[in-house]
Amino acid sequence: MKRVLRHLLWGIPATLLVCLVALWFRAGRDVGYLMRVLVHRESSTDDYRWKRSMPVAPSATPLPWPEARDCGAVEAAFARGAEVADLDAYLTRGGTVSLVVVRNGAIVCEWYGNGGARDRPAAAFSVSKTVISLVLARAVAEGKIASLDDAITGHVAGLAARDARFSAISLASLVDMRSGIAFHEETAFPWVDQDAPAVYYASDLARTVVERPRIEAPPGSFVYNDYAPNLIGVALERAYGAKLASGPMQALWSELGAAYPAAWSVDDHGFAWHESGLVVTARDLARIGQLMLDGGKVGDRQVAPKAFLTRSLDPVGRATVVTFAGTQLGYRNGWWIPGDQELLAMGRHGQLMLVSLASHTVIVRMGLDGHDETNISIARRLQRVAAQLTPSPPASAPW
Repeated sequence: MKRVLRHLLWGIPATLLVCLVALWFRAGRDVGYLMRVLVHRESSTDDYRWKRSMPVAPSATPLPWPEARDCGAVEAAFARGAEVADLDAYLTRGGTVSLVVVRNGAIVCEWYGNGGARDRPAAAFSVSKTVISLVLARAVAEGKIASLDDAITGHVAGLAARDARFSAISLASLVDMRSGIAFHEETAFPWVDQDAPAVYYASDLARTVVERPRIEAPPGSFVYNDYAPNLIGVALERAYGAKLASGPMQALWSELGAAYPAAWSVDDHGFAWHESGLVVTARDLARIGQLMLDGGKVGDRQVAPKAFLTRSLDPVGRATVVTFAGTQLGYRNGWWIPGDQELLAMGRHGQLMLVSLASHTVIVRMGLDGHDETNISIARRLQRVAAQLTPSPPASAPW
């Protein structure tokens, strides 16, 4: 009996060792990546604290937000439109860290809790994709990249060597999530060899997105995936000859008149997680939403190219590409399209920015993970709130 017990006791660590070696091989023999996947598993709003990052400095000439305080109107809009009788309790209970409401170009209400603060940035997750779309549009306007019609292989030659079909994929199809590249967001054991963790926990993300993606269809059909913005990131880095944070993002932040530092989470080589790595305050994120209502201008400077504004609201984007909990959404130029006069940037764990052209309103909501309300439920509430905040006089996009 003792001999059997001894064999069993020796067998347990041996079995664990065999499993770890098998996972190590599945993880491409990358110990750091393997450990990140096994230790962290699901993403968290605290991930930016342990991931490396590169800073984005505030503007040397920060622009103060105009303010026209009217939190009473916002609370009434939540009560009428979103069926929220006690706004403070709703935001606290739901893990909100910041809520900023901009109406007619001025902050009318802001709320912070659950550890959030006006000057405290939070992880934006896939809202990052919307910002990368703007950075790409600026690269085209600056002549760094010739056109959104450029084939990705013109900027990332290694893709064509893997599969000649990558030559049919344009930057436009990547930014619209219509590249034909396969991607599976679902994760299950053994985790390490699946798409979502392969991107989110990569040690060498640029290499991963060049060597790992496979094509499942010709460009055209919508498939939301995290390879696309990072392939755009490789093209941007080569076009600018600089890392995202220190190059094009820093230029954008300066021109926006951003008041607070931001950051981008980066891999072991300083390459940014273009799909999810932005860490930003709600106040400064709202400046990007306001650009959509101000014709892309900050003062007299054209910060967002008009082509970016026009393309973001192209009727093509209003066609339904996915339905979440009964809500139909289009997708265009890095934006979700929930309605004819609305744009939505949306990231995991309740990170949202709604731009309502009809009510000339921007609402940014940032939150913590671990709470029950889904992104699409929060987005529907914000839509109804914005609809209650009718501008005076009625506003329309100046472009």
